[in-house]
Amino acid sequence: DYIDLNSESNIIAENYYSNYTELQAGLTGCYNGLQKPLTEEWSLTELRSDNTVMDGGTSTSTPNHDLAFLDQFYPPTTHHGLYKYWLNTYNNIKNTNTVLNAAGANYNPSTGIIEYEPVSIDATADQCKKIAAEASFIRAYHYFNLVRLYGGVFLIDEPITPEQAKTINRSSVTDNYKLIEADLLNAIANGNVAAFTANSVDLGHANVWAAKALLAKVYLTLNRKSEAATLLNSIISSGGYSLQTTYESVFSVNNEMNSEILFAIRFKGGGLGMGNP
Repeated sequence: DYIDLNSESNIIAENYYSNYTELQAGLTGCYNGLQKPLTEEWSLTELRSDNTVMDGGTSTSTPNHDLAFLDQFYPPTTHHGLYKYWLNTYNNIKNTNTVLNAAGANYNPSTGIIEYEPVSIDATADQCKKIAAEASFIRAYHYFNLVRLYGGVFLIDEPITPEQAKTINRSSVTDNYKLIEADLLNAIANGNVAAFTANSVDLGHANVWAAKALLAKVYLTLNRKSEAATLLNSIISSGGYSLQTTYESVFSVNNEMNSEILFAIRFKGGGLGMGNP
């Protein structure tokens, strides 16, 4: 006979979320999950542009060979960097889906909007919407990167089992952008409107202005220029952000998260652990 017991030493996502504090902890995990894809993303984007330059191809090291494959646009299907980027991105999409599900936020592909249902946990409707707004931003960010790199990808908008994952086919580019737009409109409708200052407890979180900026970038990608202009003018006039006086001050290590930064994935100092390698 087989006995199916929950491990007493592990927290199970399905049983974890019971109040607002635990929703916040789950959201923190989603922000943490932004770091790993970013360590690979530059090699899929910047490396293939004129912003970075590879050596002459004489290196015999495996990491340099992998980078050269990407730089010259012929990576094998077994490329480890592609594997890690894909795996880490979808892992964090899973995280956001779990938090959104716990907050009662569900994507309706028929209407193209995020809909809310009552939850039984100890959290108000406003608190659930605040958490869901930020989780929606993170999910939209991931899918926007995926659809631009790979075209129509597997559209996962709710927690699923490994068995269910094997039955899902790729979605169209149009359907991918439909979810991205729905997520960002939800982030705009229910997010924090405050511009986060350097001493804010919410520093590093995505607010309404970050969501508007990302949605504007989506609209520009889709050639919906007038809609992008409306969002960007709103940020300029009402967002509370401003240009720095010098170029170098934007990137100074002594001026992080300054008035020009609408959103940035945060790391700790150093190259190990929570640091940026």
